[in-house]
Amino acid sequence: MPAQDKAGFDPTKAEIAPIGLPSPYDKFLGLDQVLNLTYEDWKAVYGEIARDVDVAKYSDETDIALALGTKIADGVMSIKARDVQGLNDCSKQIEDLAKKLGVKDEEMSRAKTVRAHANKGEWLQVFMELGFLQTDIMKSLRAQGNASRRSLIISAGWMQGLHYTAYVVKKHYSAAVSNYLREPLLVEAMKKDLQSLPPAIKDSSKVATIITEMGNIYTIVNIPIEGSIPKEGVEKLLDASKAIVEKIVSN
Repeated sequence: MPAQDKAGFDPTKAEIAPIGLPSPYDKFLGLDQVLNLTYEDWKAVYGEIARDVDVAKYSDETDIALALGTKIADGVMSIKARDVQGLNDCSKQIEDLAKKLGVKDEEMSRAKTVRAHANKGEWLQVFMELGFLQTDIMKSLRAQGNASRRSLIISAGWMQGLHYTAYVVKKHYSAAVSNYLREPLLVEAMKKDLQSLPPAIKDSSKVATIITEMGNIYTIVNIPIEGSIPKEGVEKLLDASKAIVEKIVSN
C-alpha cells in the first residue's frame, strides 16, 4: 500500500520552545575534567555556597518561586558532592516550596524516592529521580497556567548555579577555566523572559535586582568562544550571584 502523504510543515503554526531548566551539573563535570576535583572538594563547595530557606516564612508566590529555583540548584550540587544530609534537606525544602505553589502531593512522590536512594548511596538513581521531580514540578506549574513562575524558577536556579561555578573558577582561576562561565545567549534569553513578566512581578525588589544584574552579567560573559574572562570579571560574577541569592533566601 502506498504510504499516506504527510501534511506539509506550516511555519505559521510553529512555536518557540520555552527555556528549559538549566542545570549547573554540566559545568561541574567540565570543571572536573580540568581541575580533578574530588567529592570532598565539591562537598566543601556545597557547604560554603548552599543556603537553607525557612519555608514557613514564605507567602508571596514570587518569593516562593525564586527560593524554589535556588534550592533546585542546591539539590543538584548536593548530588555532585554526594552529600546525603544536604540532599535530604534540599529535597524536603523543594517539596515544601512546590506545595506552596499548588503542586499536589501525588506530583511530589519522587521527592521521597530521591531521599530513599540518597540514603542508600545510589547516586545515579538520585540524579535521575531529582531530574524527574523537577520535570513533574514544572509540568504542574505550566498546567496551572502561570508561566511567570517558570521564568522565576529558571532564573533563580541559574543564578545559584553561577554562584557555585564562579566560586570554583575564582578559586582555581585560569583563562581556560573561566570559559566555563561563558553563556551570553542564555543570559540574554532569561533577561527577556523576566522583562516580559507583569509589572507587579518584574518591578518587585528581588526580580528587579535580578533583571539589572542579568544585564551586568551579560557584559562579562559575552566573550568569543575561544575567549576568556579576566579574574576581576569572575570576582564580579561571584559577588553579583552571591548578593542575589542572599536576597532571595533572606525572607
